[in-house]
Amino acid sequence: FPPGPPEDHYLHILEDTDLGVEFFSIGRIPHRDEDAVKKVILDGIHETLRYRVNAKMPGHGWKLEEGGFLLSVGHAAGQSELTWGMWTIVLTGMNGYVQAYPGYDFQFNIRKYMEEDIRGYVIGAGFAKTR
Repeated sequence: FPPGPPEDHYLHILEDTDLGVEFFSIGRIPHRDEDAVKKVILDGIHETLRYRVNAKMPGHGWKLEEGGFLLSVGHAAGQSELTWGMWTIVLTGMNGYVQAYPGYDFQFNIRKYMEEDIRGYVIGAGFAKTR
């Protein structure tokens, strides 16, 4: 991730996958509990490992909250491709983002890329914010 405060819009391609995460900064939260943020992401990774990699997420999506920090994701409108394995990979990339930019809440889109389409398409969306 680039140094300094996060850009308003940043696309992070997840290495060795056909996925990318678009991060949209929604502001810095002073005194955010970074331990709660790390716990939500790490607990999320551990939770996803209970499912088969190619099992689809439920239609209502997924959310986890700890210490006033909420992380939520759902399928994009008209899509139902988001699997638990994909979400595990995205959470791993998201962990890098929150370490690079502590205190910043964000929205995100999960993009899937096909070889012939460099823009990809959104298969999931969510947010990570302090309540």
